[in-house]
Parts: sequence; C-alpha cells; structure tokens
Amino acid sequence: KERINNMDITMGTAAAKTAVDLVKNENVLNKSVGVMGMLFPFAGLKQKAVEMYVEDIEKSDLPADTKVFMVLNTKKTFKKIKNQKAIAEIAMENAKQGTDFSEDSGVSEEWLERFMDSAGFVSSEEIQWIWGKILANEFEKPGSTPPNMIRILSEITPGLASAFRYICSMCILILPLSDNGDIQGCFQKLVVPYNKNDEKFRECGVSFNVLSELETLGVIRFESLAGYISKGITNDKVLICVGDKLDVIEEYQKGKLPIGNVMLTSVGEALKSITDSVEISDYYEMVKTYMSDKGVKFADAHEYYAEIKGDELTIHRKNSRAFQVLCKR
Repeated sequence: KERINNMDITMGTAAAKTAVDLVKNENVLNKSVGVMGMLFPFAGLKQKAVEMYVEDIEKSDLPADTKVFMVLNTKKTFKKIKNQKAIAEIAMENAKQGTDFSEDSGVSEEWLERFMDSAGFVSSEEIQWIWGKILANEFEKPGSTPPNMIRILSEITPGLASAFRYICSMCILILPLSDNGDIQGCFQKLVVPYNKNDEKFRECGVSFNVLSELETLGVIRFESLAGYISKGITNDKVLICVGDKLDVIEEYQKGKLPIGNVMLTSVGEALKSITDSVEISDYYEMVKTYMSDKGVKFADAHEYYAEIKGDELTIHRKNSRAFQVLCKR
C-alpha cells in the first residue's frame, strides 16, 4: 500500500511537471493564467502532456505490472482532467464579457475545488454544457449557486435533463385587465398542464415516473392531483398569451388562478435560467384544456392580438392605435 501511495505521488508530480513544462515551452503559461485565473489548470492542460508522460513510463525501468498500473491510472486521471477542461472552457465561453476568473472574483476556492472534482466525472457533452453554464453563473454572481447544486448536477442524467428542458419551456404570459380593458401588468409563469394532457407528456418523454424522479432529484415539486395556483391576481378578467396566441379569461376563482402541476425549487430556478427553450406543439391547447378542467372559462371573442418582431412581443388592442410593449420573449 505504501509503495502504491508513493507511486501515486510520484506519478502526480511528474504529470504536473510534464504539463507545466509543456506550457512553458510554448511560452503561454503567464498568458493562460492571466486569462483563466482560477480555472487554470483545468482549462490549460494539453492532451500532449498525457502522451509524453505515458511514453516516459513505457521507457522506464519499472516492473511491467507497475507500468501497467501507472499507465491505466494516468489515463483515468487525465480523462477526469479532460472533462474538467471541457467544462471550464464552456464556462469561459458563456460567461458575460469582463467576468473575473481570478482569485479576486469572490468565488470560494473550496466550492470551486468541490465543483471541479465532481465535474471530472461528467463525460456527457449535454451535461457538461449544464455544468459549464452553472460555473459561468457562479463567477458572474459569486455565492449565488444553491448549496445542493453540485449533488443534483452529479445525479442528473441526459434523459432527465431533456425532460427538465421540456418543462422549463412551458411558460405563459399572464396579463391582468382593468375594468375598461387596459393591460395592467405582465407576469411570466411556468405552467405545466400535466392533468388531462398526460398522454402528450408521455409522448415527449415526460411521464409520471420521470416527473417523480425530477422531484426526488430536487429540481421540481410535483402535485399530480390538485395542482398549484397563483394567488396574486384578483382582476375580473385576465389575458393569457403563448407566443402570438391570446385568450381572455372571463371567469375563474379570483385569487386562485390555476398554474399547472409543477413548481421549481431554488435549484430548478437556477437551472432554468441557463436552459434554452424548445418549441412544444399544442402547448397552448394543453394550457386551455388544463385550465378549463379547473373551472376557468374563456371569452368567446376579444379585441386583442399579438405581434412578434424578433424577441420583442407587442400586444395590440383592436380599433385602437395604442399598443404596449410588454416584455422580452
């Protein structure tokens, strides 16, 4: 055991020296450290360092079984480094311009070490992208990552990540109307209409079991029976919008607008902020089916229509020149 521990120390020291010597020989060490800051050497080591070190082992006078052990352990170690490198590079590519990656950034060194240690086991490119975006966010806003994020990221699978992305894409705009029909505000809400639409959810890979797994993972809360409500809206009429589709709710239980079967946890909210939306066919119809089942009644006709230009959504009222830019899509 003592011999193996000594070999590990020797191997780690030699590998690090090989990598650093290689970078020095390329005259880029100082530049790399300056740009990458705390993410060096995660994003600074080269594959060539592995090849050089393995070659040194093979040429050595060590016993054959020791060489095999060291080569296998080296490749395992550098596979971990390769994963860390990919995630660090994703973070640097996606962070806002001017993000500070140095020791002055405010990011905890202990947190970073734990994060990158776990990141070394992530080989899926899809999941690496999530880790990289979360890492970028932490350097942009030090201390903002929920404490259990590392555990959740370590357990999420590509399938669950895909299902979570589907859920995060289920958002509607809720626009309370005044007595004379003026728009009084704009709220974006996650509305996951699982009830009465469970078959369509299953077709998209989001079954009851998957939703339960996401709840166990800690990114959502799932209420499959009663669902959740929004208590902040008491207007007589409410306009809802999905894309360019609009409808006016003219009857509902005031202060208790149904908003689906899923709510996000703090970790879920953090993951949603870095998750790109996907188009969901029939989503608007799914929302109306769900709300109708909960006693919501929609007006047969109304005087509003939506106009989309790029990322900007504008709601117009018919027979009026006035319109209001409400929010970015």
